[in-house]
Amino acid sequence: MIFYCETKLFSGQERMFLTGACFISKKEKSILIINKENKAGIDFAKTEGDFKNIKYVDDFNDKFSSLVIWFRWVKILKLYRYLLKHNDVLCVSQGRIESGNIGIIAAKLARRRVISYIPMVHTHIEMSGKKTINVIKDLLCKPLYKFPDCFITISNAVKKELSNHTSGNIKVVENFVQQKEPVQIADVPPALYDEYIYKIVIPGRLINKQKGQLDFIQSFEKIQRKVNKKLICYIIGDGPDYELFSNEIVTRKLEGSVILLGNRNDLLGIMKKSNLIVLPSRFEGVPLVLLEAASFNLKIIASDIVGFNDYLNPENLFKPYNIDSITEKTVEFINSDENGVGYKQALFNLLDRNVTHFVNDFYNAVLAQKS
Repeated sequence: MIFYCETKLFSGQERMFLTGACFISKKEKSILIINKENKAGIDFAKTEGDFKNIKYVDDFNDKFSSLVIWFRWVKILKLYRYLLKHNDVLCVSQGRIESGNIGIIAAKLARRRVISYIPMVHTHIEMSGKKTINVIKDLLCKPLYKFPDCFITISNAVKKELSNHTSGNIKVVENFVQQKEPVQIADVPPALYDEYIYKIVIPGRLINKQKGQLDFIQSFEKIQRKVNKKLICYIIGDGPDYELFSNEIVTRKLEGSVILLGNRNDLLGIMKKSNLIVLPSRFEGVPLVLLEAASFNLKIIASDIVGFNDYLNPENLFKPYNIDSITEKTVEFINSDENGVGYKQALFNLLDRNVTHFVNDFYNAVLAQKS
C-alpha cells in the first residue's frame, strides 16, 4: 500500500487518515508520501507506524487547486515516475475533492488503483453563494470526482452526498474520539475561573469560509445586549484568518470579551471549564471537537448542517450564515439553565467507538477496495 498526504496540515482529518495508515503499515509493507512541511504528521507516522519508506514531497500553494492542478505537470510527472516503480494501490487523504490530486492524477497515469479518503462533499455554491466564480469552481471540481476508483468517507450522510457525484464504490468508516483527561491549564485565559462570568468556547481552525467564526463575532454585541450575564468568548485555534478576526474584534471594540487564544494543547481543559461550546461552521464532516466536547457531556450548539444535525437535536441548532439565528440560539442557552445537552443516539454511538474500532474498520474498508 502507498498512502498519500500532500497537505501540511495535521488536523482531525489527517490524524484519522494517518491513524489508519499507521495501523496498516504494521500489517503489510507500506509507503507514506507526505508533505515535508507536515512536521506533526511526519512525527506521528514515525512514532505510530512502521512504514517501509517515508517519501517527502515539496509544499505548494493550494489556492485555486481545482484549476491550478492542470498546471502542475512537473510535480505530477515526478510522482508518476516514482509510482511506476511500485505496483501498489494508492490511498489518498482528501480534505476536499480539490486536494490530493497531484497524487491521484499521477497514480491514474501509472494505472494504479486509487482509494480516496474524503470527509466532506460541499459545492462552492453551497459554501459561498451563487457567484460566477463559485459556479466556475464547481464546474472544475466535477471531473475530479471521476478520478478515484472508490471512496472511504466518515458518515452515511456524507456517503449520500458523495453518491451524487460519483458512481464509485463508497465505504463508511466513522470517526472516534480518543478518550483522555484534560491536561493541566498552564497559561490560564482571562476569567476562566471566574464563576460569575459565562464562558463560551469556539474551537477550530481559523478559516472563516468553513468554520464561520466571523458570524459569531458579528453576533456577539447583540448577544451581550440580550442577556443579564457578563460574557467572555474564547476562540481557540490557528489559521489564515487570525488577522481578519483580530481586526473585526478591534473594530467592534470587543477586546477583553472575545479573545483569540491560538492553538492550545489544553483545549479540553478550557472547554471543560466553560459553559457553552459553539460550532458556527458553514460546512463540516464530523469534526473531532464535537466528539471531544460531547465526551465531557458539555452543552453544544451548532449550525444546522450535515456533520452536526445527524448528532445534535434540532433545539441545539441554528441556521448557518445567519446572525439573527446564531444570536437567538446563543441567548436561549445563556438565559436558560434547563437546556439539556441535546445529543442524538448517533452521537452516543460515536462516543462508544475507540481507536481499535476505527483502525479495524479502516483496514477492512481498504482491503475491500483494493481490487
